[in-house]
Amino acid sequence: MKQLLPLLILSILFAAFAVQKESPLELTQLVVTVPELNSSELKQDLEKDFSKLAGVSFCETSLMTKTLVLKYNSRKLETADIHSVFRKWGCNPADFFYQRLY
Repeated sequence: MKQLLPLLILSILFAAFAVQKESPLELTQLVVTVPELNSSELKQDLEKDFSKLAGVSFCETSLMTKTLVLKYNSRKLETADIHSVFRKWGCNPADFFYQRLY
């Protein structure tokens, strides 16, 4: 009986951590207009840096429309991180359009 209690406590703790790890993603899609997006080098640099950020699952830019599309987990990535990448490359985004994805 004394051995059963620690085993039961361990099982409950393990189950609690397993459930916490399986929490649903909070995916957000962000479309940003970037007026400075006019070279393939900047395009590649932005995509590379955004893809490195934790929580980013998709990043694509368009030179024709001067936009960047980003899909990310809003629990892992903050807007300050997004703005810091733009500042790093001298970009001043004009418009931000957010959409929650389920």
